[in-house]
Amino acid sequence: MHLMLWVVMVLTIASVLQSRPHPGVTGERLVISLALAGCVLSLTIAALARDTAKSEAATAALSLVLGVSGNTLAFLQSASMAVVPVSTAVALVFARLRPRLAVLLAAPQTVAIAAITAYVSPSRNAFQVAVACALLCVVLGAVYVFARQARLRHDHTELLLAELEDSREAQARAAAVAERTRIARELHDILAQSLSALAVQLEGARKLAERDQVASALHQLIVRSGELTREGLSDARRAVAALRGDDIPMADQLTTLVGRCRRDLALPITLSVAGQPRTLAPETNLALYRGAQEALTNIARYAAGSPTAVVLHYTPQATVLTISDQGRAARTDNDGAGTNGAVTPVEAWTGSGNGLRGMRERIEQVGGVTHAGPAGQGWIVEMEIPA
Repeated sequence: MHLMLWVVMVLTIASVLQSRPHPGVTGERLVISLALAGCVLSLTIAALARDTAKSEAATAALSLVLGVSGNTLAFLQSASMAVVPVSTAVALVFARLRPRLAVLLAAPQTVAIAAITAYVSPSRNAFQVAVACALLCVVLGAVYVFARQARLRHDHTELLLAELEDSREAQARAAAVAERTRIARELHDILAQSLSALAVQLEGARKLAERDQVASALHQLIVRSGELTREGLSDARRAVAALRGDDIPMADQLTTLVGRCRRDLALPITLSVAGQPRTLAPETNLALYRGAQEALTNIARYAAGSPTAVVLHYTPQATVLTISDQGRAARTDNDGAGTNGAVTPVEAWTGSGNGLRGMRERIEQVGGVTHAGPAGQGWIVEMEIPA
């Protein structure tokens, strides 16, 4: 449509400039100049201003200006191609307006161009020329009616396809939720029963150990085994909750994890939360929790006793979890050899890398990225999940 409007503008200008009387500033010539200006202005606005296609009032006004200007040129310049802007005005209303409103606007312009053409044409072929002009307007109007209907049907078809795609995605999500719920139920039944039974057995063993006054080391081992069993049961419940879609605040999970690491791994850890907390998806919570668990375990393994900082930072763009330590130099004996083969944190982290690889894969599965590397004498791990 827009290309056609530019072509019509060029044809109209060329036809008016070549016909007599020429445009001017007095009398009929001034009227011709104003009519030509009306055609050019309305065609330019219709071609450039895309918003007018959505406004019925603007489209109606442009078509009226174009139609009146074209009929004026047809009356004053019988040799010009004035029927072109008039038929374009008819096509414009049928292309952009409702059918009934388009007919109300197009009918007077069609009748006017036919009557004017019959009046200014030679008497022997006036009727044929008038009919030809009317037919041109009718044919263009019919073409754009069919084109508009085809476009509306196409848009409706695309809408139906989009709704069908949304329905399929909803069904897929529902099926995934149902499958995750089934897996969560199975995991809960298996782990809860087995770990709960193990916790009961260990509690009984602890009481027997206290009654029989076994060695202190054995008693402590049984007590710690019971604690680990209960912690494992808690972790299993956390994983089941993530599968079921239950929401557990990330800060609460990190608080529990940091407390356990202080007690069990003897790590001097500080936890800080910055920014406005946001609700994360259960699988995102689980990925960050497992990543923090892996990072703290590696610090305890390769930099035991190193001051460690855990920072959960909520920014408008992302949720960032940073875990860093200050490193621990290898202790040496009098000969300078490392005690028990101790290694620096960097050397230890550049081993197999399976823990870091698994951490990175977990974060990538939820759309995030992981950065890990040396920082001074220590090591830093940063997990970032887009908001």
